Amino acid sequence: MKSYASILRNHKRPLRFLAGRVLVKSGLCTLLTIPQNGYRLRFYPSNLSEQLWVDRTWREPELRLIRAYLRNGDHVIDVGANVGDTALTAALQVGAEGCVWAIEAHPRTYSFLKGNLALNGAKNIMALNAAAASEPGSLSFSDDRRDDMNRVGGTGIDVEARRLDDLVPHHGPIDLLKIDVEGYELQVLGGAPDILLRTRCVLFEVAESHFQQYGYNLATVLELLATRGFTLLRPIGQTLAVRIGADFATDRVENLVAVRDVDDFASRSGWAIA
Repeated sequence: MKSYASILRNHKRPLRFLAGRVLVKSGLCTLLTIPQNGYRLRFYPSNLSEQLWVDRTWREPELRLIRAYLRNGDHVIDVGANVGDTALTAALQVGAEGCVWAIEAHPRTYSFLKGNLALNGAKNIMALNAAAASEPGSLSFSDDRRDDMNRVGGTGIDVEARRLDDLVPHHGPIDLLKIDVEGYELQVLGGAPDILLRTRCVLFEVAESHFQQYGYNLATVLELLATRGFTLLRPIGQTLAVRIGADFATDRVENLVAVRDVDDFASRSGWAIA
């Protein structure tokens, strides 16, 4: 009770939050949908769905860049697709001539992803239920209610692991590779040497505390991308990114960008690069 009282006192939308909790606990949440920019999401009993029901604009900072950058006919890989908001945003931008591969490891979350694709009639998204890793096999995976925090190495279930190069049956350019896997980013990249050679832009989450769970640090990821020919950028605000080096450090959880061609990225996104 003390925990809920503290949340309600400090929450920007306490009544909406409380109503969301009741809807999830009662199972009635799935009767509702959450309007987004050009599509809808089912209010599934998941952390991300619940947060979007409380505040539908919560994910706008990341999705804004995806909408600005992508073009009709582009090809996108979404690793850690969760319930599908990134994949559906990308699908609207790439159109029928493009394709999005949405990869989600947790089977329950994957079922929510599939439900949202069906809800929106998304025919240009290929959903894949596997963990992207450096080697194929089987991995232990956490089974927390906070679905956006589930990760490789936790306890709860076993999931299939496959190399990203083997998961995605496309041998042409990849315009955007988005990775959000709670610290397992290095292993995802390790299983994608061929895809990285063909990728124009990588959007990836960084958090030192997440990386440390797997025995490496942010510098390891940045050095890998830099040696593969990418320029590293840090988004600042809504339309500005600054160049960073492989020695960049942060104590925040945030998204960074790695691009093959800075001028191409600036032209496509409309962002200024400092």
